[in-house]
Amino acid sequence: MYICLDLGGTHLRGAWLDEQGRHGPVLVLPRKKTLEGTKEVLSELIIKLKKSCPGQVKKIGLATAGPFDRQKKVYLSPTNMPELSGFKVGSFIQEQFALDLILENDAQAAALGEVWQGGLKGENQAIVLTLGTGVGSGVIFDGRIWRAAHDTGPELGHIYLGEGPIERCGCGQFGCAETWLNKKALLDLFARHDLVLNDPKEIWPYIRNEHTGAIKALQEYGHRLGLFLSQLMIIFNIKAIGISGGISSLGTYFLAGTWSMLKQRLQKRPWLLPEKIVVSPDSQMSALWGMARLIALAMRAD
Repeated sequence: MYICLDLGGTHLRGAWLDEQGRHGPVLVLPRKKTLEGTKEVLSELIIKLKKSCPGQVKKIGLATAGPFDRQKKVYLSPTNMPELSGFKVGSFIQEQFALDLILENDAQAAALGEVWQGGLKGENQAIVLTLGTGVGSGVIFDGRIWRAAHDTGPELGHIYLGEGPIERCGCGQFGCAETWLNKKALLDLFARHDLVLNDPKEIWPYIRNEHTGAIKALQEYGHRLGLFLSQLMIIFNIKAIGISGGISSLGTYFLAGTWSMLKQRLQKRPWLLPEKIVVSPDSQMSALWGMARLIALAMRAD
């Protein structure tokens, strides 16, 4: 049995899992944006999950945004979580619970989770994007995480898409795909159509009422995603694309725009079009599945 955690900019979620992917309820706690607050919520959630776990916990897996040193299990300078810079999370878990930690980039973990138990189950090659507070990316080759020369994998969300949104990316640059596709970018699109919201989830009543502005904003968001994916197709030509993260629940309403832009951008090279773009059946579980899979593989190797 494993405890698997997914630490994001605003929340920490977790569940117990086993090597077959069976799991308990997903628990979610708000994360205080301080180092001490993060330590507190990590401890609280692990204690709760250990109590509810039906077997002995062997390891803990943590999926999180980076950058971090995966081997030393220490945060470097996380773009959206600067308060965690220098946090030796592996040492903290070992001291508090006497358990080893496996640390992984959240989007890489989500990619592995989606090809193991999610919407791309059984695929050996895939790209998975996690759309939320930031934009994460994971690439799977031959059923395993592809890291290239980056220990935690390529940061595709920082590919340049053009000036576009005026907001500077957390990496310090302008024009990153993340600034076009993250939660703030989607909220800005809604605002342009006179829908001032605090969270993308608040759009659902407008969608149900077929609000013209809501539909147009999501179509524009889909076009942006299609522009981004057209570049990834040129680089990787991987045919299976997965979408996870909080914004993925709106996929039904923006993927038509995504396909439209992809076909426009790749009209003279249609062989580069993906075969499928699939929304995760359970975006809360994507990275948790991935961490369980990583732990299971590591334990077999040992």
